[in-house]
Amino acid sequence: MRLQRQAGAALAVGLVLLTLVTLLGLAAAGNAHVARLLAQNQSFRENAATAASAGIEMAIRAIVTSSTPSAVPARLTGQVPGTGDQFEVRLDSLGEELALPQEPGEKLAGLHFGILSTGHGARRAIDRQRAVVMWVTEGGETSGRADCVPLAQRHCHRRGDLERLSWQQISLE
Repeated sequence: MRLQRQAGAALAVGLVLLTLVTLLGLAAAGNAHVARLLAQNQSFRENAATAASAGIEMAIRAIVTSSTPSAVPARLTGQVPGTGDQFEVRLDSLGEELALPQEPGEKLAGLHFGILSTGHGARRAIDRQRAVVMWVTEGGETSGRADCVPLAQRHCHRRGDLERLSWQQISLE
């Protein structure tokens, strides 16, 4: 009679242990699923950041390939090749810098542009970046002149130069 009671206790302890091991396995599987989702979301955010960066690069290309400053488009949209990620860009003229260091006899001006690029990735991932660039173009009669020879030859500006003045990621909060 005593053996039958012990056999029943072993069965109950075995079932409890089996239940605990099953619950631990389910918890580990749930944690692995959450970790995979977090990694995917991080990947989508990185893709959105890549799209925003691509938008800034496309805006810079639009600036330097424009025939005149007035031909620079105010808005650009596009898609990153090979992905479904998209960008929207707004370009704003921020003004002129008239006294650029330049070769004697030149009349150059630096046109400042603000670029705001928003990248869109999968699952509504969004990244926003801002850049400020200066495009050196032909200045008018009002252009000041700051000769750079012989003081700082390497800082002489030339027509068509583009300088990246700032680049930052903007918080979406």
